[in-house]
Amino acid sequence: MWLVPALCVAFAAMCLMVPVWPFKQITGGFIDLQVYRLGVQTLWHGGDMYGQLPQTTIGIGLPFIYPPFSALVLSPFAFLPWNAARFGFFVSSVAALAIAFYLVARRVWPGEDRRLLALWVTACVTPLGLLLEPTHSTLDFGQVNLLLMVLVVADCLADKPKWRRGMLVGVAAAVKLTPAAFILYFLIRRDYKAAATAAVTGAVITALTFAVLPRASMTYWFGGMGNVSGLSGSAFHTNQSIQAVLSRFEIHKPLLTVLWLLLSAALLALVVPAMRRAADFPPLALAINAVFTLLVSPISWSHHWIWIAPALLGMIGYATRLPWRRAVGWYLVTAITIAVFVYGPQNWLPDGEHRESHWTPWQHVIGNTYVWFSVLLVALFLYSTRRVRREQPVLVS
Repeated sequence: MWLVPALCVAFAAMCLMVPVWPFKQITGGFIDLQVYRLGVQTLWHGGDMYGQLPQTTIGIGLPFIYPPFSALVLSPFAFLPWNAARFGFFVSSVAALAIAFYLVARRVWPGEDRRLLALWVTACVTPLGLLLEPTHSTLDFGQVNLLLMVLVVADCLADKPKWRRGMLVGVAAAVKLTPAAFILYFLIRRDYKAAATAAVTGAVITALTFAVLPRASMTYWFGGMGNVSGLSGSAFHTNQSIQAVLSRFEIHKPLLTVLWLLLSAALLALVVPAMRRAADFPPLALAINAVFTLLVSPISWSHHWIWIAPALLGMIGYATRLPWRRAVGWYLVTAITIAVFVYGPQNWLPDGEHRESHWTPWQHVIGNTYVWFSVLLVALFLYSTRRVRREQPVLVS
């Protein structure tokens, strides 16, 4: 039984270390982890972590753009020796991915008698999940994505959590603003207590951080949020969001802002009924919320799309509950989705120095695949469930 996970580990290791096309070798540069360390070290040495930071090993200076609370959370990685920090960040990120998979698997195969099955599935899919372009890129950059994702997944999917539901989403939002959008998950499920808990937790942590780091907090919240405006809506090819698509068509503000708001509202009108129909299968509802979050965010680098990993397991689990004719269709859709997010089509096009603005029509289709394909998946789910009546009420767990 455990030979299968071992083979999965061996296959993933071969693909990432040799590497085998279309996979890329993990370089170990950890550029984002370098930025975290430089920002935190600058802060604790009395400097401005939102100002000009020292250059990274690739010879460029990158800004620290997260809220001040993140500096407290990331401090252990800032003062460890570089190799120890790299190793610790990598291992904790892979562990976070495994925990997220396990939480989804427990929702797909509930019951104490199926705990071993969930563990076996987790052992199989975790190494394979490393082959997805967003996951691979997150590990290569040393990004905090997986650590934040597991907080949200645990908060939303854990059965009878020992903490007040909503707290972990609030903590994640205090580290990085984007997870606040997952309050929508609680609202759709009419779990208003969890939604309020998330909002209050994030607000309280932010207020307490003002007391600990007053200067950094003032700079961030009243001084441009870490200069993130310079990256907002970037046309760079790895930015896979609504604003990025508009920017690549050379649409500028204020028209860009108007179109972004209109398209975000239209997307919300698609996402809300889809999440309601998925209410009896929380992993899918959470994945749909993730699609909305990523698309409306001004910056959604391809490595932010690590949500595709638990979403794929959720899609497989959903297919196992369908009549065989519909299940075959969902397995096919899942296989295509895997291919898209392993290949990362945007990475094979001309990029940098505003080349994205000169893409041909077909290059725009290929280069924006994460955007239109994720919308298509939500639309397909809505279409496939149009005649299916939910016989059970929405349950708040």
